[in-house]
Amino acid sequence: MNTSIGKDDRPLITTDMAAYSMGLSPKRFRDWARRRGITPASSRPNPNRGQALALWDLADIAGVLRQAGRSADTSTVR
Repeated sequence: MNTSIGKDDRPLITTDMAAYSMGLSPKRFRDWARRRGITPASSRPNPNRGQALALWDLADIAGVLRQAGRSADTSTVR
């Protein structure tokens, strides 16, 4: 596991972990983040080769959710 640390001293998380925490698929999470201007904080090599894995900062995600005044964005969850 990567030990990269985010703005709030928590580890950075993969797209799959971020999506799961919000109840979204990885694609829907990436779309949600793109619409809100959140970009990955870092990346790490993919152990299965191919495209690098994006790492997201929980502080960025939490900040957007706080600004929205909700604990989850229900407009993208079906």
